[in-house]
Amino acid sequence: MLLRQRLLLGGVAADRDRIAEQPSSNADDGIIDSLLDDSANNPTIHGMSNSLTATILGFLGYKDIMRSRICCKKFRDAARSTIVPWADGESYDSIVMETQFRVDSVKKHKAMVAMSTALPNLQQIRLYDIGTKHKYCDGKDPDEGKAASTDDWTTHDIQTISKFTKLRSLTIFESPLNGRYPVLFKFPLLQKLEIKYCSYLKWDLNALTGLSSLKELTALDNNYLTGNIKSLSVLKDTLEKVYIRFCKIEGDFMDLAAFPRLKSLNLTKCSLMTGDMRKIGESDFPKLEELELGEVVIGTKYHQFQHISDVPSTAEAIYRLNRRDPPLIRNLVCIYWGLSRDSPDWYAKNGENGHPPPPFSIDFVRAGSRVGWRWKAIYAYNRVTNSCEINWLDPEPDRENSDCDVYIRELQSIQEDVFCFEGFHQPPNEEEYKRVCEEYYGI
Repeated sequence: MLLRQRLLLGGVAADRDRIAEQPSSNADDGIIDSLLDDSANNPTIHGMSNSLTATILGFLGYKDIMRSRICCKKFRDAARSTIVPWADGESYDSIVMETQFRVDSVKKHKAMVAMSTALPNLQQIRLYDIGTKHKYCDGKDPDEGKAASTDDWTTHDIQTISKFTKLRSLTIFESPLNGRYPVLFKFPLLQKLEIKYCSYLKWDLNALTGLSSLKELTALDNNYLTGNIKSLSVLKDTLEKVYIRFCKIEGDFMDLAAFPRLKSLNLTKCSLMTGDMRKIGESDFPKLEELELGEVVIGTKYHQFQHISDVPSTAEAIYRLNRRDPPLIRNLVCIYWGLSRDSPDWYAKNGENGHPPPPFSIDFVRAGSRVGWRWKAIYAYNRVTNSCEINWLDPEPDRENSDCDVYIRELQSIQEDVFCFEGFHQPPNEEEYKRVCEEYYGI
């Protein structure tokens, strides 16, 4: 009886704020208010419906719900229909720890099996390594080398996870999976999927068609992830975050330009991804606030250009994206462009100790509120030794403008870098470069 009273009165009353945030029917709202404010009129739980008991249990974490099952058959029955709340955030947050079940040992795996029937409406699960020489049963088309090296390991069933049909958040982190597991991609209510450092889990972006409610997708360092980014079009109306790094996916990032809810896009270290940031129009990526792309995409932070002639239009496009609201490029200072060594425009420096090297690096500069970009020569320790003339993206401020004095002062400092490449707005050709070296350095 003491446990029952604690659950109904102590446990529920202690979570008033959480109760207020939970969805419920109008009929249940009145009963719950009665439980909280006039508990004396509700001395027992026997008169409550199974659905109301399940609603009350839903204000507790999964551990407390499982413990409450020993109280009576009514609680056991109610637990089977209880919707366990879920909370987003860091895994060490207290409320997340109460709602997110971590399968990180054989004991926890056995608990998951038990919960699949006792508490099937759990909404958050994280799959980790389950112990030395323990693994999940190999899936379809496993990596043969890995399968052979783990042949004597104790195996555990992963199919049990399919019973959690209300799952909304699934994280798979360094989990001992080998091969393809279609069961991991059949949760129509799933909103958040994270798969990190699973070197032998084989899956394709096409598998996400079974996750029709997905809002956040994270895939990090998955050697066997394949597919074209265009496959995500089936999730066009739900996706808000796409974070894929160190994976072998392919396609053009612009295939996601029309996604109306997409706020964050990171496709870095995906060497097969292509695209051109100059193609981003005013109506593309309407909600995007964060954009990180691999260096192969023209205009990205560390892009190496194949042609000098591509730089002016790219600089103008990046500046336009910087001025968008919200800006897709937040900091122009953090752009480190250069001319690729594979470019037909590239040539070596003049002589073994030639000085300066050719101006094949690019950066953005600011004088007052005026922004421009320039080609520059980089020597030891990333020091600018010489630069070409500035290519301005803004008009010169009016003399009567309050910003004019700052502009003139900062402009003088920037122009101190213009020496032997004075008059050049782009790198000289190899013949011109040699002539400049002879004139200024006698090389």
